[in-house]
Amino acid sequence: MTKYTIAPDYTWDIRIHSYEAGPDRRLRLSSQLKLQQEVGELHFSAGGLGYDELYRHGIAFVLTRTHSLISRAPELGEQVHLRTWHRSSRGAQFYRCYQFLDGEGRVLVDSVTAFALVDVKEHKLLRPTVFQEFGLEEQPERKGGCPDPAKWRLPAGLEPAGERPVRWSDIDYNGHLNNTVYADIACDVLPGGMAGRHVTEFSIAFVHEAVEGEALTLAAGTGYGEDPSCHWVSGDLPDGRRCFEAKLFLSPDGSV
Repeated sequence: MTKYTIAPDYTWDIRIHSYEAGPDRRLRLSSQLKLQQEVGELHFSAGGLGYDELYRHGIAFVLTRTHSLISRAPELGEQVHLRTWHRSSRGAQFYRCYQFLDGEGRVLVDSVTAFALVDVKEHKLLRPTVFQEFGLEEQPERKGGCPDPAKWRLPAGLEPAGERPVRWSDIDYNGHLNNTVYADIACDVLPGGMAGRHVTEFSIAFVHEAVEGEALTLAAGTGYGEDPSCHWVSGDLPDGRRCFEAKLFLSPDGSV
């Protein structure tokens, strides 16, 4: 099998465009996830192991969980450096780190995403050892400031928050609701809305895929014994299976 040369990390210099920012001129959570997805692809592609090459070998990465700490969201027109590195594998999960840095090198966003490796034809979960054949080196001690995404128990008593149809424009090349869209769905149904507040931390668990034509049944709530700045969102598939869960911490604009 071909050995690929993947650099230890990859840095992408970018500017935040108008279509990536929300009404508050800050980088949307969904745009953050899109940029993370792209920089990871650029990292592997630079070493000859992009999506198409992985697909040729019959394998693909799918997100399972993501977690981000946001000290300050990048703003419209701001020039930032987006750095990423493949860190390690544990159990059936791969872990990739991301950092958005300002012009002075200060970390604005610290993020970790967990991936699973699947067979593209049968969608069966593969062990990380399958990927070792490609010669990718791990860096288990190289961590950012964001803890790994962790499992949590969704509190009981979330209030119904309507339905969200899955439309053609939501679907990616894998044939299901793209992972970045879940961030928008969660923000759209947060109790109290997003106006006048900003996200300081968020986690999303991607549990089961959603496809075009399905409608997600949403529920949301705040607090439930935790920090009152903590907000929860869940989405269920028509057959009752959980599709996703999200946990977001918000602060009022102007707070420290």
